[in-house]
Amino acid sequence: MNEQEREAREFKHIRENDPGFVAPRRPARRHRDASFWLWIGVGFAIILLLIWLTVAMFTGDTDVNLITPFPWA
Repeated sequence: MNEQEREAREFKHIRENDPGFVAPRRPARRHRDASFWLWIGVGFAIILLLIWLTVAMFTGDTDVNLITPFPWA
């Protein structure tokens, strides 16, 4: 028995005792994709990344100064 059938049975029992009972209606849920502000944030992050990489290319600072715990590596 699914949830809707169980609710319908409960409401029927309540209506027998209270004829003026009106069952609550739930608004239908909308399934939304990613929100507008999420897309704005992603776009802003991509633009900042491109600016950062462009400045690094022009200044020649594209190497990462890797500090390893093993001096022979």
